[in-house]
Amino acid sequence: MAAFGGGKAPEVNVTGVERHSGAELAGELVRLGANALLGSGKHRLLVAIDGAALLSQLDRAFGGTGEIGNKLPGALPLSADLLAQRVEQAIAELLTQLIELPHPFEATERDGAYATLAPFRKGDTLAVLSLEVIERGGKPMKLVLATKAEALAALLPPTEARKRVPERTVAGPPDEPFGEIALTLEAVLSEMRIPLSRVAALEPGQTLAIPVARAIPLRIGGKVVARGTVGELEDRVALQITHSAHSRKDFQ
Repeated sequence: MAAFGGGKAPEVNVTGVERHSGAELAGELVRLGANALLGSGKHRLLVAIDGAALLSQLDRAFGGTGEIGNKLPGALPLSADLLAQRVEQAIAELLTQLIELPHPFEATERDGAYATLAPFRKGDTLAVLSLEVIERGGKPMKLVLATKAEALAALLPPTEARKRVPERTVAGPPDEPFGEIALTLEAVLSEMRIPLSRVAALEPGQTLAIPVARAIPLRIGGKVVARGTVGELEDRVALQITHSAHSRKDFQ
């Protein structure tokens, strides 16, 4: 629901988990609202959003106070209906992720009047979940999810707790027992090739021009793991790392 509140997650409270008849639910949803029937194969689930709460949220979104009075229009304006469709789509996507069914949930029928939609018969036994979505400074948005009680066995996960396979963690360089392993680093300031005859003729006092690379390689076991520039730190020659060539996987 954070997507509909400027990125801030609202407070969501469960206000009721009850069994109702189809007639009782119809008596509760007499006001203007956004009513959608979500379907997944043969399964049907009603999502009903209070119309007054939708209009109040829209008013605040456009800089109003959210106060709309007690008189509601005969039908939801297009902007409120579009907001309701976004909420319904988000709920459908979440239910699809949580419930393992062959087909995803999607809205099959919609209407602003519950009596017109008439998704359940008066004698049906329904499982009804009532929610309040509360944003700071706004009135609660009331939502109702309802389905036939007989469908709960297919929609809800098994009551037996599933055994979870513990995730296998792979130790890396900072972890024990590898973190304390001492490695020998070599900072190669210069490499040059000269003939053997010249090496044999070397004497004290002679000078050799040594080319120093701008990016000094830092090696472990002959493999370059980083490069850097030569500098000074506390009167000592130091190497400032400018590029790291390895990743965590190199040490696993």
